[in-house]
Amino acid sequence: MRKLLALIALTLFIYPTGPLSAQSKRYVIDSSLQVPLKDGTVLSCMIVYQEGAKWPLPVVLRANCYPSKQDTIRAQYVADSGYIGVFVYNRGKSRSGGSFYPMENDAADNYEIIDWISKQPWCNGNVGMYGGSYLGFAQWATVKKVHPALKTIVPQVAVGPGIDYPNPGGIFVTYSLQWLKYVRNNHYLDDATFFNEKKWKDLNTEYILRGLPFNKLDSLEGSGMDTVFQRWITHPGYDDFWQKMTPSADEFSRITIPILTTTGFFDDDQRGAIHYYNAHNKYGPAEGMRQHYLFIGPFDHAGGQGGRRRNFIPPYKIDTVAMVDQKQLVLDWFNYTLKGGKKPAFLQDRIAVFAMGENKWHYFPSIEKMNRDTLSFYLPARDGETLLTKKKGGRKPLVFSFDAADPVDDTIVIYDGSSSLITEGLFRKKHLQTFSSEPLKQDVILNGSITADLWLSSGTPDADIMISWWEVDADGKKWPLSHVAQRLSLSIDKQKPVYWKEHEVHHITLDNTPWICKQLKKGSRLVMTISPASNLYWQKNYGAAKDVSEQTLLDALLHELRFYPESHFSVPVM
Repeated sequence: MRKLLALIALTLFIYPTGPLSAQSKRYVIDSSLQVPLKDGTVLSCMIVYQEGAKWPLPVVLRANCYPSKQDTIRAQYVADSGYIGVFVYNRGKSRSGGSFYPMENDAADNYEIIDWISKQPWCNGNVGMYGGSYLGFAQWATVKKVHPALKTIVPQVAVGPGIDYPNPGGIFVTYSLQWLKYVRNNHYLDDATFFNEKKWKDLNTEYILRGLPFNKLDSLEGSGMDTVFQRWITHPGYDDFWQKMTPSADEFSRITIPILTTTGFFDDDQRGAIHYYNAHNKYGPAEGMRQHYLFIGPFDHAGGQGGRRRNFIPPYKIDTVAMVDQKQLVLDWFNYTLKGGKKPAFLQDRIAVFAMGENKWHYFPSIEKMNRDTLSFYLPARDGETLLTKKKGGRKPLVFSFDAADPVDDTIVIYDGSSSLITEGLFRKKHLQTFSSEPLKQDVILNGSITADLWLSSGTPDADIMISWWEVDADGKKWPLSHVAQRLSLSIDKQKPVYWKEHEVHHITLDNTPWICKQLKKGSRLVMTISPASNLYWQKNYGAAKDVSEQTLLDALLHELRFYPESHFSVPVM
């Protein structure tokens, strides 16, 4: 659950107002412009450039669903570097006509927006885009069909529809309704509703403790049926509804413009950002991938898009070496791609990743060439044991049982609240199995996504499971590394539910865990936990062979999961 600080981070990409403000420089600001779309809808547009600037100039565009008083300052920031800053607001936002249906119109609308911009007398035909979170997604939607005037994008902490939001691992988050109220209640932003933390905690608690169906959450909130929320929850898998919002394999194959992707280890939307990077790497042309750079470090959702950088993200203290000036990096990138300047000096290779603990930036030509080894750990050989082994052992499966009707674990908040990190609250869960490796014999640098290969069976048609990994150092301190939650019915076919037959063994691979790069110290142990994916801010799965959004407490089943000896997890090592 993204709580208060992380919620704010969705919308903020703030620059200082001192030397960049109108107090020291003069700007031309025109908020009266309108972008006409082919269907008759008109979008509101603001342009900002320095007084005295000579047209035409390259344009830096933010296609935006978050109207804010800070937009003028953001536009002034790029204007100071010789660009025209342009903000165009989504349908139904600011003074734009129509209604805002998140993620459904961005691809087509943004193509028309860029076409209109390219024909204005103040544009020299070169357009770049940047922005974070929803604005990061919007850029990937835009390159489903790359307009000739679009020369580069800088998608930051980009949301991946159907991948990390609103249903990571096939499990919907209650935050999705909260966000919809924020952006759709009026033409601007409904801060009063969105930031009422007590309202949403009470709502989620009532939903869980009363055992209500998830599809009644919007009615329970008090505003009546939310049509977008209802449409979303009918698509729990990564089906065509979500897939068509961003580039297909064929569309990725035609993306050749330079791209700078940024995200953070503790970014809620890291999985979306990495999904796009990996898909472009897999399907894109060599020319495109040579110009696609990835910047990833110890940042949360705000820090990963150039917002407020925190030097302490509990329990991690972030070294100052990690604090690259990302705002300047973005400007250097635009100077490189829109003005023919030098490539930013920081981008020494296609991937820049920061190793925590070692406190050093590393540079690699590709994900495939950045690590030297993989450490594998198997589940214990016998039931009742907790020691992870480096070789497969035993013949009997480990049995993990829990009662879906028991709400005690659902009311424990296990998230940091201002990042994607989980907390030691996880270890208070009633239904939890914990396993540990032998102490490491030397320092190693974990770099990338931990992968779980599981051979398991279920006594029920469905279940939501969560696996987490920790470093427990020689002093006993726990350091969260990564975690993943997955709905079993969406683990075989990610597009549609496939309900499991009783005790039929399946092999599933969980490889969408967040990327982290951290030095693991000699003497530390790797700890792995298995638990139900239960949380106050997640959809509740009672285990029945029916749409989870329709399930109630009356559908609750006793779960028995069996993990077979072949099950193991792999740790990539730099």
